[in-house]
Amino acid sequence: MSLDPAIADNLVLLGFGAIVGLLLGPIAASASVTVPDRMWPWRSGSATWPIGDPATRRRRVLLTASSVVVLGSLSAAIGWRPAMFAFMSMGIVGLALAAVDLEHHRLPDRLTATGAVVSAALVLLDALLLDSWTMAASGLICASVAFAVFLVMALVSPRGMGLGDVKLAALLSFHTGWLAWELALLALLASFAVGAGAALVLLLARRATLRTAIPFGPALLLGAWTIVLAFAPID
Repeated sequence: MSLDPAIADNLVLLGFGAIVGLLLGPIAASASVTVPDRMWPWRSGSATWPIGDPATRRRRVLLTASSVVVLGSLSAAIGWRPAMFAFMSMGIVGLALAAVDLEHHRLPDRLTATGAVVSAALVLLDALLLDSWTMAASGLICASVAFAVFLVMALVSPRGMGLGDVKLAALLSFHTGWLAWELALLALLASFAVGAGAALVLLLARRATLRTAIPFGPALLLGAWTIVLAFAPID
């Protein structure tokens, strides 16, 4: 009995993304350590940085395992096209950002900017090769709207929303909006649901109070990832 071609292709995509995640996971782990204190990820001051120094073994294992899951699932969701690599690059950058935000309550511009430049270039390539200009425009519009809305929230309540969250929300909306503007909206709503759920759990476990600052970056990333997996692939 032969395997359905669509299923076989998805398995190949899943395996491809998982292998890339296996290779890039240690780099994400290293970036999550070096980026908060260095100018750029590729200037860590360590000759062995590309293979994971100075990250601990535990951090490398956790982020590599996460990279395998995230990149494998994203590649299978989007399919073979240049934009798939944009989502994968956002996945690996997002994991490093989540680790930094959980540890330092920061979302460094050097990581967010790197993700933005790489993703924009790959989405542009996708548009040039596959005539997906409408999708690119949708992503850009969603990113602009998300940036404006989150900027207002940050100005109104700077203790509850940082500028790093504003930039990350815009970057993630660029990706989810590329799929459809409805998904960009759903991803942001999902992020608030994840953030509220995490805060409630921490409050019930007495690990936080109403005054405790809880990083929102991981919730943004988890919300976007969940929506992409739930509603991709695209036609």
